[in-house]
Amino acid sequence: MGQVWEGFLRGVNAVGGWIIARKDRLLKIAVWVVGIVTIPLLGLFLLPTVLAVVAPPLDLKQDLYALNRPVAFTFLDANGKVVGRRGAAVGDRLTLQDMPSYLPNAFIAMEDRRFYSHHGVDPRGIVRAMMANLRARHTVAGGSTITEQTAKILFTNQERTFTRRIKTEMDAAVLEKSLSKKQILELYLNRIYLGSAAYGVDGAARVYFGKSARDLSLSEAAMLATLTRAPSVFSPRRDLAAAQERAATVLATMVETGAITQAQADEAKAHPAVVVDRASVDARNYYLDAAREEALRLASNNGERQLSGDLTVHTTLEPKVQEAARRTARDTINGKGAQKANVHETAIVVMKPEGAVVAMIGGVDYSESTFNRAIQAHRQPGSAFKPFVYLAALESGLSPWETRDDNPISINGWTPTNFGGRSYGTITLANAMAHSVNTIAVQVAQEVGVDQVVEAAKRCGITSKLEPNASIALGTSEVTPLELTSAYAVFASGGLKIRPYMVTQVNGADGRVLYKRQGREPERVIADHVMKDLTAMLFGVVSHGTGFGANLYDREAGGKTGTTQDYHDAWFVGFTTDYVTGVWVGNDDSSPMKGVTGGTIPAQMWKSVMKAAEAGLPMKGLDRSPPEDNIALDDSGMTSSGLSADDEAAINNTPRLEPQADQQKEKAKRKSTGGLFNWLFGGDEPPKTAPPPGDN
Repeated sequence: MGQVWEGFLRGVNAVGGWIIARKDRLLKIAVWVVGIVTIPLLGLFLLPTVLAVVAPPLDLKQDLYALNRPVAFTFLDANGKVVGRRGAAVGDRLTLQDMPSYLPNAFIAMEDRRFYSHHGVDPRGIVRAMMANLRARHTVAGGSTITEQTAKILFTNQERTFTRRIKTEMDAAVLEKSLSKKQILELYLNRIYLGSAAYGVDGAARVYFGKSARDLSLSEAAMLATLTRAPSVFSPRRDLAAAQERAATVLATMVETGAITQAQADEAKAHPAVVVDRASVDARNYYLDAAREEALRLASNNGERQLSGDLTVHTTLEPKVQEAARRTARDTINGKGAQKANVHETAIVVMKPEGAVVAMIGGVDYSESTFNRAIQAHRQPGSAFKPFVYLAALESGLSPWETRDDNPISINGWTPTNFGGRSYGTITLANAMAHSVNTIAVQVAQEVGVDQVVEAAKRCGITSKLEPNASIALGTSEVTPLELTSAYAVFASGGLKIRPYMVTQVNGADGRVLYKRQGREPERVIADHVMKDLTAMLFGVVSHGTGFGANLYDREAGGKTGTTQDYHDAWFVGFTTDYVTGVWVGNDDSSPMKGVTGGTIPAQMWKSVMKAAEAGLPMKGLDRSPPEDNIALDDSGMTSSGLSADDEAAINNTPRLEPQADQQKEKAKRKSTGGLFNWLFGGDEPPKTAPPPGDN
């Protein structure tokens, strides 16, 4: 034991001797270590003072609420009422006096407790963040003050580099040198991004709680204060329960800082914030997204003017019609019938005959998909394209009351057939349109020339590429819902050229008019007598044809059903004297629906929207040609009214009397083709054969 102790003492003496021998060198090392640690810390704590001296003054002539931000839009509806906002200025610019005191205090408690005591850069906060990051072994805190965050919003971007950090600190010093703490805090609270396209506390309050920030409760203010660092991840719309837990943490922090009492915190926790249902507001976003693009194009004079600041956009939106379209889309597509039929998406466009788009639904749920199917989805229109075939025919001199034989036809090996394989015999062109007879539409297109059909469609406003082949008569070239609805607006206008529009005026922040829609001299693109004949044919579709499901009864309407091969798409597009509406249903992946034709779900949706749109408006008849008189039922199956016997049965809601020998055969046919409803009204599907190559 003694030997061990002696060995230990010798070791201690040796180390002591080594230290004494090298004391000068070790002292120098200690000084360097202390210097390495303390000099940066000293510099860090002196940094705010240095920056305050060297920072240049801020140019206070510029609008800091609009500096370096996207153009901000306020949208007004057709009656001049605010219906939405876009860009950085989602809400009102509020002063601290406009807000409940606990709202700014919630942000201070979470983001910068020493806001009122530092000079833009907080050394203690930086050291605290460094220690937290070291403990976590990754970045968990940034140490940025509210002033620095405001500087990032105004002058820089959010990238994390050493150079950017130094610039941000200099910019923060500029703000502190030129503005009061109150002004800095107001800027911050009005410009901070809080998710869901909401900038500023007032915009966020409206988005999440449906109210101004002036009226926020304590629990709602606390929830907003949780959104500064990861607004998308922490959004209460993603997980309300988790957002409420984070808000409770904010309340506890506010108690620590003395911003509120424990009793206030307990009361707020007992009544946690909940978000409002924004389905109605979100549905407008399809319209407002499109209106924003239109306003930018019109107000910038094709890029010659650089837009900035706040813009007020006057639109043609009619909230009553928009809401009717939203409810129809939601209730129909989410209903059991549509789900069983494998229908998951829709697009609805409503416009005035002169081109003003008053409502637009680009999908069932904007929060799930911002893809606007009304203007971005190109789909085959099916038989909804046939009016352009018959327009070309009428312009070539044919009459709606001329007859054609429903005979088989073959073009380069392609043999189109009618829905359900039905044969109609000899019928008028008007009834061929009404019952969407494929074979006769193809015959007529060949008779007048496919190029003439393409020209007629283009003249009516179809801008998508149209393949000039035989199958174009059955709508195999893709178009958008807005495009097709706009083309039908030419019919509703009596043959006048129309251009769809959503914006009537754009004003700058100072009220200056940047754009104002000017009326144009009407340009006729369809002769008046031709248009009356075509309107009569489209009226027949709704009154007794495949579009009977869209019949409004108390007012006249014209339109056309459309169904594509294997039920990938179904349409109804139609008009009254007041409105033109197009409805498309289908699936984004083009998977087939289960037996859905244009005469079923789309026609029903069209009717629902149009009844709401027409409510309270005087009844006016369509400007159409009267049907030619026919005398008795002849071998072609025509009655004295000019309608087929089947058509009259549909109108009178009575079955057609058939020879006894044919009854069993006809019943079997009806059963195999989807029943009496589809046999009379729903059939407009093109044949399940590939379209032919382009005709030369």
